[in-house]
Amino acid sequence: MAFNGALWSQLPLEVVEQILSFLPMPDLCRYCTTCKTWNELINNPAFSVLHVRNRNKNSPFIAIYSITTSIGYIDGSQVLYFLDISSKKWYSIKPCDALETSFLFDPQYFQIVAMDGGLVLLKALKIAPKLCHHKIGCTQLCVWNPIKNMKINLPCVPDHNCDHSSSFINFLVDDIVETFKVFAIKLDWKSHSVDIYDSVIKEWKTSSKLETNNTNTYIVIQSIVFQNLLYILCFVDNVNPDLEDTYELWRYNHVADIWERLHFAEGFFVEPHYTKYGGNEQFIVSGKHLFVTHWCELRGVFEVHEIDIYSRATKVLLTWTRIHIMMVFDITNGNDWSYFPFIYVIGFNRSLILVSNSSRNIDIFDIDTKKTNFEWPQLPLRKLRVEEEYSLMGKQMDFLLPGTLK
Repeated sequence: MAFNGALWSQLPLEVVEQILSFLPMPDLCRYCTTCKTWNELINNPAFSVLHVRNRNKNSPFIAIYSITTSIGYIDGSQVLYFLDISSKKWYSIKPCDALETSFLFDPQYFQIVAMDGGLVLLKALKIAPKLCHHKIGCTQLCVWNPIKNMKINLPCVPDHNCDHSSSFINFLVDDIVETFKVFAIKLDWKSHSVDIYDSVIKEWKTSSKLETNNTNTYIVIQSIVFQNLLYILCFVDNVNPDLEDTYELWRYNHVADIWERLHFAEGFFVEPHYTKYGGNEQFIVSGKHLFVTHWCELRGVFEVHEIDIYSRATKVLLTWTRIHIMMVFDITNGNDWSYFPFIYVIGFNRSLILVSNSSRNIDIFDIDTKKTNFEWPQLPLRKLRVEEEYSLMGKQMDFLLPGTLK
């Protein structure tokens, strides 16, 4: 049936509200421009509650952020993609265009560093004088709601450099009480502490220090928020040349301000030869489960391990060889056998999405059945040139919930 504007205008507003509440978020964003009445209805907090109740919560959006790089150079072509799991449909926005109004960061020098609960955390890669007057480098962050296009500039984090690789940033959003926290950890971790921004008190505070009984050098490899606790994986450079370097996993309770080292069996995170010829790439959360990825150049394999925090054990969930990765993602790199594609993993429900920095293909891996599904639409990115790669990050985003920026 053709759209009848007169018919829609005669419907009671309560009926229109019920109909719209079943639509996905991207459609609602488009329908906000239909008329003033619909715009006010969709942006009403009461409608957000109705939308949450009527939409299928098991059909999340997967947000994937992409930057095209060429030999370490970022060309500025940043795109934020949203995959609707239920319809297998992609949506996209360009952060530079969407943030142009009242954005105090240099539009050519910022990067998305974290996402959670429908909010996006931006980091300036170049000092914004209007936001900071420190003579030394610091980290400048902005929280952005891409659906409502609302922004909050956070106070800068002193002594954290503005370059893209100096700190690990973690983001925790609580949609129920409408608050968020940001965790900033220096890469070299000489301070053995974490800087925490709390949106309730609107200021940064520093955690207690992690106490160790040695003078070894700690380098942060990865960090993640899992079940409301911060996990930090460190590479420990042993000062004693007779002892091997090791990995340590620490857990921080930001409510109680307590550190705890999680002791696992020797070789839990990496086998001995992984330390010299490979490394840990990333932590992943999928549902109530925590995973860590490994790659080993010597063996030419990529692995996903599932971590059981309570029993301090792990098991290998997925093992892919370099040849298999090149075939699955349709990567052609000549005869350069030293090339090992980076695999980025995103968790949602009881599945993992695997994407490569050299391909537009995606793979869905079911954690329960251990089966893979390649029948998913490609990332809507342009085809790469030989010297280029994608720099990717992703997160399950529930845009059905009310945004925490008012």
